[in-house]
Order: sequence, then structure tokens, then C-alpha cells
Amino acid sequence: MSYRYILYEVQDRVAVITFNRPQKLNAWLGAMVEEIRDALVAANEDDGVGAIVATGAGRGFCTGADIIEEFKRRTDAIDAGQIDQERERSAGINLGILRDPLHWGKPVIAAINGYAVGAGFTFALNCDIRVASEEAKLNSMFLRVGLVPEFGSTWLLPRVVGLAKACELVLMPRMLDAREALELGLVSKVVPADQLMPEAMAMANTIARGPSFAVRKAKEMLYRNLDASRDDAWRLETEILVQCVLTPEHREGIRAFIERREPDFRRPEVTDGAPE
Repeated sequence: MSYRYILYEVQDRVAVITFNRPQKLNAWLGAMVEEIRDALVAANEDDGVGAIVATGAGRGFCTGADIIEEFKRRTDAIDAGQIDQERERSAGINLGILRDPLHWGKPVIAAINGYAVGAGFTFALNCDIRVASEEAKLNSMFLRVGLVPEFGSTWLLPRVVGLAKACELVLMPRMLDAREALELGLVSKVVPADQLMPEAMAMANTIARGPSFAVRKAKEMLYRNLDASRDDAWRLETEILVQCVLTPEHREGIRAFIERREPDFRRPEVTDGAPE
């Protein structure tokens, strides 16, 4: 797919997805969401990619759906009687368009450079790690346009900030600055604007240099075990631990420890035998 609304590049095993409608503070269109999904899938299928960074061009990370071009089109369609089509369209976006490549793929770091509002807020929430510029602003915003949060964020947000604070952020939406977002645990780190991408890339490179199979499985376990019983979590850990024990990555880690060197998980004898 050729991209009109995003930029996609791979830098030293890190895929960088940049939302690229800076004149609109990277507000989303339906086509832009499709491009983001395509880029996420491409990154997850690329053996040369170990981690993903998502960010925005200009002053915004993403300010949600474009009010004029997307929301107005939707309300006009509903007014014209196209209710079933819009119901199906909205359900499709929320149920599946981003969930699988975000949650069951490679680690994703959100580099929040500016406004993260509405769907920009919930997309960032679905990323595994969030680092913010000092200039970042976050707001759930949905109730102000008569909507509720999407992308599974009503499941995620209480687990990140607690139920009471999640209720406050959703029911009384307001703009959070980067420091408050850090205090709430919405972001892991706040850095000056000119250090945001270097910091995000450094974090992504640390992940990308790791054992790719174990990294992917560790992420999967963290998400799947959020709602698992302790016994079920233990069983899943045991199953995946046995899988990891049999990998060339594990053998390389042991050899490196014995030889007192850093492990090199990109060596051909390691990658050639690594499981899919």
C-alpha cells in the first residue's frame, strides 16, 4: 500500500510510523486508520523489525477523528438514512481494525509529541509504552461530541490509572499536561521536545536488540494474564517458558553469559533457527 496520510520507515530494526496530517494536527480519517493498520501489519511481518514507534508530524500526536471530514460525513450519512452502514463501519473500526496488530504483535512505543486527544488518546493508551514531550497534551474528549471512548480504552484506562481516576478523565474530560500524565502513570517518561524521538528510538532499539521470540511472547503474556487467574497465568507462563527454553535465542543468552559478553540475538545461527 502506498501511504498518503502517514510516513513509514525502518531505522536499525525499528519501524517508525508518523501520522502525517500536520495541518490538521494529525486528525484521523477512515483512510488514515487503514494506512496505520497496514503499516502495523507490515512491521509485524517484517523479520528486520523488532519494535515500533508511533508519533505525529508537527504540533500534534493525533487529535482524534477529523470533526469536519469524518464526523460530519458520518452525521450526514445517518441523516440520509444510512444507519446500518454507519453502524457497521463504526463497529468494524472499534472491534478489529487496530486491536490485533497492536496487542498481539511487536512492542509499540507511542512518542507523544503534542496533542493526543480523542482517538489519539486511546491509540496512545493501547501502545505498550508511552513517552511524552514536555509539550504533550492529553484529553479523552469523547463526551464533548456525544461519544464514548473506543479501542478497548474503557478496559485499559482503569487498569492504568485506577477506576476512580478513569471515571474522572472520561466523565469530566479535560486537558492533561505531560507532568500530570506522568503522575497518573499514563506515560512512562517526560522529556524535552528535542529529546523525544531520540529517547523513544533508544527505548525501541533496546527492545529490538532483544530475543525477538521471547519479547513477543512476554508482551502476549502480560496482556493475556491481565484477567487470568493465578493458576491460569502460571500455566501460560510454563507453556511459553518451555517454548523459549528450546530456542536458539536462549542458547545464545546462556553462551553470552558464560563467555562474559553481551548476547547477540541477530547472529545468523540464532535467527535462522528462531521460531516464527
